[in-house]
Amino acid sequence: MKLTEWPTDIIFLDKEDIHLISTKAHPWQIAQGLKNNTPDKGDWFSLPQPYMQCFHEVELNYIKGGGKYGKGYAKASYTISDNDPWFWCHFLGDPVMPGAQGQDGFAQLGGMWAAGSCEITGRGRALSGAFEYYGQVLPTAKKIIFHLDVKRFLKKKKLIFFDGYMSVDEPDNRVYEFGEHKVGFFTREELGIPSGLASEYYKPEWDKVKSNTESWINDARKFYGENK
Repeated sequence: MKLTEWPTDIIFLDKEDIHLISTKAHPWQIAQGLKNNTPDKGDWFSLPQPYMQCFHEVELNYIKGGGKYGKGYAKASYTISDNDPWFWCHFLGDPVMPGAQGQDGFAQLGGMWAAGSCEITGRGRALSGAFEYYGQVLPTAKKIIFHLDVKRFLKKKKLIFFDGYMSVDEPDNRVYEFGEHKVGFFTREELGIPSGLASEYYKPEWDKVKSNTESWINDARKFYGENK
C-alpha cells in the first residue's frame, strides 16, 4: 500500500510497507509528519529494523463493532526462516524464539493499530502487559500468527489497551496468551530524550558493531558445524 491517507475501515500492510515504516520512509508517515507539523522523524511512529521485527503482513480493522470488544482488532503474521536471528543466538544447541520477542511483537502490533488510525502520533512505548506461555516457537514451525482485540483507545491521553494471543502455524494452536496490554505515545520532552538529532547523542562504532555481529555469527556457525 502506497497511500498517504489510509482508509478508515480495513488496512492491509505487506512486507514492503513494514520495511518502509521501519526506515521512516513510508508515504503515510511523511504525510502524517507534515499534517501534524512534526518534522523530527524521531517523533513519528515506527517499527523496529528486521532484527526485531515480528510480523511481515498486517491487517488493521477499524470497523465499528469489530473485534471482541467492538473497538476494532488487528491480525499479523510472520513467516519463519532458519535465518531468523533469534534461532542462531538464543540458545546454541537449543534454538528457540525468546518469549519476550513474541510479547514485543504484540506490543508493536498494538502501537501499529493506534498509529494506523491516523488520530495519534508520538514515540510509542510499551507500558504494561500480562501474559502466559503454553508453548514455544522452534525453527521447525512455518508461521507465527498474532491476533489482537482493542479494549480501549483513549485518543486525548494517547493510550491504547488491548489483549489477544499468538499462535504457531494454525490460528487455534495458541502458544502465548496476552492479557491486557497498554501502549502509550509520548513527545521527546515527556520521555526526557535529549534535544536535537539522535545522531548527536547516539554514536555507535559501526565497524565494531559489524565486527561483533560477525563474531556472533561465526560462533554459531562453528557450533552447529561441529555438532551435526
